[in-house]
Amino acid sequence: MGIILTVITYHQNSILEDIHLNRTVNQILFSSLWNNSWDSLKQENNWSRHLYLIRHGKYFQNAKNIKKMKLTSLGKEQITYTGKYLNEMNIKFDRLIHSGMIRALQSAIIINQQLNYPLKLIEDKNLAEGLPVLPSPYVNLTQRQINSYSHKQRMDEAFRTYFHRAYYKQYKDTHDIIVFHANVLRYFICKVMQFPIAFWLNIELNHGSITHITILSNGNVILQKVGDSGFIPSNKLTV
Repeated sequence: MGIILTVITYHQNSILEDIHLNRTVNQILFSSLWNNSWDSLKQENNWSRHLYLIRHGKYFQNAKNIKKMKLTSLGKEQITYTGKYLNEMNIKFDRLIHSGMIRALQSAIIINQQLNYPLKLIEDKNLAEGLPVLPSPYVNLTQRQINSYSHKQRMDEAFRTYFHRAYYKQYKDTHDIIVFHANVLRYFICKVMQFPIAFWLNIELNHGSITHITILSNGNVILQKVGDSGFIPSNKLTV
């Protein structure tokens, strides 16, 4: 009997040691993989920040100049569905922000028209479309071309503006809508999730789609949805 008890006790201790070891390993791996100081802030309260990141509707991509790259009739339909879907969430949104490009402005106006509580439109030119970094896998671009566009600096400035945990003065959960462009949004997803930023071009986003990101007060980030466009009829979806 004594031998049996000794074996059982040893087995139990061994299991406990394994559990403790696994927890320790997981803690080490998590702490080494996730940088909790990614926004250089500390927890000031218990409020969260919700970002609803919208890609504009389909536009005239082959227009002669940027000012003529307006939404097509299909693009207007797509973004109307987006606005109605946002309104059906029954959330009182705090801000509606858009890039300075005409297709993003048009999209923001249409979304605003669908909301029960229309918002003041806020323009941010740093959200304009561009090329952040040389993508991987390789595409037909060179580092010199990427550098010549000089888009990364302003994109990083826009990222710092919107992607951070709650400041000390925040007194509730906030919900911001941001209407802008696929390349910038892809880059932001990689940055906030701490993925390699060169993978930005591997993310596909439909026109009018919604990416929902929640930033918790302790700096943790939840990617609620990426490129959700299930509210747009399938025969009206475009990439």
